[in-house]
Amino acid sequence: MRTFTALVPDAAALDHLAAALATVDGPQWIARDKWHITLCFHGDGDDPAARAAWLRERAADLRPIRLRLASAGTFPGVLWIGVEADDGLAAAAAAVRDHTSVHVERHEFVPHLTVARSPRKSLDAIPLVGYKGPWWTSSELVLMRSERTPDGYRYSALDAVLLRGLP
Repeated sequence: MRTFTALVPDAAALDHLAAALATVDGPQWIARDKWHITLCFHGDGDDPAARAAWLRERAADLRPIRLRLASAGTFPGVLWIGVEADDGLAAAAAAVRDHTSVHVERHEFVPHLTVARSPRKSLDAIPLVGYKGPWWTSSELVLMRSERTPDGYRYSALDAVLLRGLP
């Protein structure tokens, strides 16, 4: 099983983004139930119970994060919506990344929410560069499972860790 830690936007943020994407003539959008902001991949064969306990320990002093989805960009084959946030996002990402001596993230942390994938054609972020969603406060880190299916990846929440630290 492959696990990762993520933030899941609240319903108002998701509704706002869905409405914005509906105005753009572009690629086939990734299903809304897959939208999340990945903080760290934990790899294949991860033990969910041990990872949840580890996540609780790492998140013990983290405070809720104020953030919003804003702007857009691309990686090869990926169109994403960016994230603006207070310094709580960087603290949360730092707390969960590089979690073992053998694990090193392959990429620098670029907070984003993937909205489209296309390995064969280029994706255009220009129609969404001016996007600004509503602010919300994320009060939990979500431990997610990623399962490959014949129809693509399916994500499901395994556990949630409340962020209770003081500002």
